Amino acid sequence: MAESLLNAGATPGSAAAVARNVETWLKQQKQWYTTPEDLRALLVRLGRPLLGDEVAERVGVQIPAFQDILVRTQKRVLPFSRGVLSRSLEDLGLAPREAYTLASQVDQRLRQDGVQSLSAEEIDDLTERTLLERHGEQMRLTYRFLRTNRGRLGVLGSESSLPSPFSKGILVQSLLAAGVAPDYARKVARSTQRQLRGAEDRLVTRTQIREKVEELLRGEVGPDVAARYRLLRVIRKPPRPLMILLGGVSGTGKSLLAAEIAYRLGISRIVSTDSIREVMRAVVSRDLVPTLHASTFNAWEALIPPEAQRPDHPTERQLLEGFREQVQQVSVGLSAVVSRSLEEGVSTVLEGVHLVPGYLRVSDFVGAIVVPILITLPSDDDHRQHFESRERETSNHRPRSRYMQYFGEIRTMQGYLERLAKQQGVPLLDGLSLDESADQAVGLVLQQVLKELSPEERTALLGEAESSAVGALQEAE
Repeated sequence: MAESLLNAGATPGSAAAVARNVETWLKQQKQWYTTPEDLRALLVRLGRPLLGDEVAERVGVQIPAFQDILVRTQKRVLPFSRGVLSRSLEDLGLAPREAYTLASQVDQRLRQDGVQSLSAEEIDDLTERTLLERHGEQMRLTYRFLRTNRGRLGVLGSESSLPSPFSKGILVQSLLAAGVAPDYARKVARSTQRQLRGAEDRLVTRTQIREKVEELLRGEVGPDVAARYRLLRVIRKPPRPLMILLGGVSGTGKSLLAAEIAYRLGISRIVSTDSIREVMRAVVSRDLVPTLHASTFNAWEALIPPEAQRPDHPTERQLLEGFREQVQQVSVGLSAVVSRSLEEGVSTVLEGVHLVPGYLRVSDFVGAIVVPILITLPSDDDHRQHFESRERETSNHRPRSRYMQYFGEIRTMQGYLERLAKQQGVPLLDGLSLDESADQAVGLVLQQVLKELSPEERTALLGEAESSAVGALQEAE
């Protein structure tokens, strides 16, 4: 009773006195049972002389502390509980005492307004407003995340932004990029979520996630992989867009590898030079640029004069002349794609035979971190098997027979690309499995990013201690 009177504005002394008077009156009347409504009316009647008319009127309007406020959910009606709300507020990072104080303030507002029944959504709205008043916009947005993602672990981002749900898929993606085997990656992601969330809903920072993942990695796969995972954060938010260039002749698995690298590094944009060539073919006629409308391995046929006899197979000089001409033509469209990606600040994986070492204009990539890689298949038999596999995977839309007709030309082009790569210092991925190639490619990207970062950029991305450790590692290498 005293709490109800205090909510109405009574002083502690007068509230205690009125409560005693009511209790005494009930005992004198031997009224051992009464309804909440009758008790409230009695408080008003007996309390008016001590409280005054204004406070007494408020007591009559508000919901007393001894009467439940009912909360309607989708499935049932429950009494409002300051304790339940307080535990939710603790998940925001509030200290237990502050959480309970705020829950009590919500309860007091409802009672003062005479709200006897309301929906769970209305409770949440009032809690949000109270949080905004006491703790600011960030805390309000954080609570909104909890109310719309009940039971899910949330990740706090930048200030004044809504937290995002924790994603095991994204974490697995990062772990794969760090060289963790798929089974271990999924296991670590599940353990991370379980250990961070515990028995209650809660929100965590990205730093907390990273520290927990590194702790689990050190125990599961060793400190080297844990360190690699830590460094990969640089790739996730590089200071300049990444341009990963995967060159290689037909049938070397560029498309699959591009998709795997993009997945592991969280890059959403993949561009094939074949698609650029198709767009250019749609706007430039065959009569005007015949080499553009051929494949790279038979573009030489378009350069043979009509009156000359066409051989079954070209000389190496004829083959490479046709190839180089198409590369130069497609480079026009490639330059436009790269320029657009740089304007948008979007990292991109580019793949295709037209990404020839030494033929790309350096000026096209100013403002990007460029990682060129050449994919090759040293064995003729392995190369043939790749074409067979692709024929099955594409339901015969890319028939093996067409490529076998020009298999010698394709192998000659690969030799040419390998020589250029060695001259230009472009690394080769030779005849590896998809996982091995992806692991090595991510390692090459990491090396290049760290190489191009200034000490200031490294410190901004990694922090002082980790930046010093990375610098020492580079010097050792």
